[in-house]
Amino acid sequence: MKKGRHRRYEEARKFKRSQVDDLQGLIESFNEPDDYVKPEHASWAEEFAEEERAEAELSADDD
Repeated sequence: MKKGRHRRYEEARKFKRSQVDDLQGLIESFNEPDDYVKPEHASWAEEFAEEERAEAELSADDD
């Protein structure tokens, strides 16, 4: 059994090569349906919409 740096080098090389073989699968994993909304974006958009509504109410009250 190899030790230390050489073993880690071989493990990293093996990992790197295994990733190259599945390049098409990796590319396809980035494709999302057009109507997909990430939860992080949805929560941000919801907060932004609330701020917009509050500003609109304030400006409507000022008129």
